[in-house]
Amino acid sequence: MEVKTISPPVSNFLQVSLDKKILNHLWKIIDIAKTNDKSYKSNLVGNISQSIKLDDLDSFFYKSVCMPLINYYRKNNPIGADPVAQNAIMGPETQLLLNQFWVNYQYKTEFNPFHDHFGVYSFAIWMRIPYSWEEQKKLPQFHEISDENIAAGCFEFEYNDTLGFIQNYKYRLSPEFEGCMVFFPAKLRHCVHPFYEINEPRISIAGNLSYIPS
Repeated sequence: MEVKTISPPVSNFLQVSLDKKILNHLWKIIDIAKTNDKSYKSNLVGNISQSIKLDDLDSFFYKSVCMPLINYYRKNNPIGADPVAQNAIMGPETQLLLNQFWVNYQYKTEFNPFHDHFGVYSFAIWMRIPYSWEEQKKLPQFHEISDENIAAGCFEFEYNDTLGFIQNYKYRLSPEFEGCMVFFPAKLRHCVHPFYEINEPRISIAGNLSYIPS
């Protein structure tokens, strides 16, 4: 698993390339979830067609990916700890667990508005991207708009810099990002912009890690 720290000033999230074994596990639990069909849409703000709850078989993803990233983040972020303080009432048996885990199917013109998540850490994984930003920006509706302002098909973070100004960081998605994961503090705002003219869905996985009393 290759971890990439994003260059300053965006130092509060990680970009990860997942290996084939982990991706095979994720596709497997997606297939199982489609059979069980436990809708997750009521828990989300997304304006998308389908969200389904996932179950991490044998906690494989939690142990193989989440725990190493938690440890990496704690050692390498500016505060050297979790991005939220542990509540004083938490007992010694309280654990940081993957308590929310789901897959999204997003079709053309659908979107996730700016939002944040519950918990301590969150992540997003791009499993299938049926378009490229480079092709999206050539669509007629974007003529005479500068590339900097074309957000079609992008995943975007929003954060405050050291002077309090709002800044943004866009992922201009394409199939090259399939198998890529971003890991970030749950309260870091982000959104998923719509794409156009492609009939296949963008498939992504998301999840939250929270402190859970035993």
